Amino acid sequence: MGNIKKLPQMSFAESVKTVLGKLTDFKGRARRSELWWYYLLCFILNAIVTNLLYNYFIAKTVVALFIQLSLFSVTTRRLHDRGVGGWPVALAIILGIVANIYTYQSGLPELMKSVNPSPTDIINVLTDPVLITITVVSAIVNLAILILCIMDGKPYENKYGVSPKYIEETEENQ
Repeated sequence: MGNIKKLPQMSFAESVKTVLGKLTDFKGRARRSELWWYYLLCFILNAIVTNLLYNYFIAKTVVALFIQLSLFSVTTRRLHDRGVGGWPVALAIILGIVANIYTYQSGLPELMKSVNPSPTDIINVLTDPVLITITVVSAIVNLAILILCIMDGKPYENKYGVSPKYIEETEENQ
């Protein structure tokens, strides 16, 4: 194998353009800069939308679903850059949905909205072993995803494709 050359980091605009162009593409690999610049955009958009559409539940939900879908695809491609499949991202989403459903079914939202909630009732809901288990497993999965997304990608081709960051120098492109 020849020498490996590292390409420069993606710009903010390149990152956003790439992610939006691959909105539902779960194949291939993504660079760290592609993920983190886009993540910054999503953070900013979420803050703006939350403040502007405070009372518009459906509009906020549509924006949140769009952001989640795009982050799901780019994070999956980022894990591919490390040689890992997208199952941790799918597991994190499923655990989040289960936790939300379980929390809703436990009555915690209504309890917190009541005029004078009982601290004992709140503690009973929050110390439920099922909720604690879901929360701990979700935290472990999300921490693993974060660590994998922070790590540098593999410089050589893997089963998900060629590296988007490293190119092999040949005599023609030196």
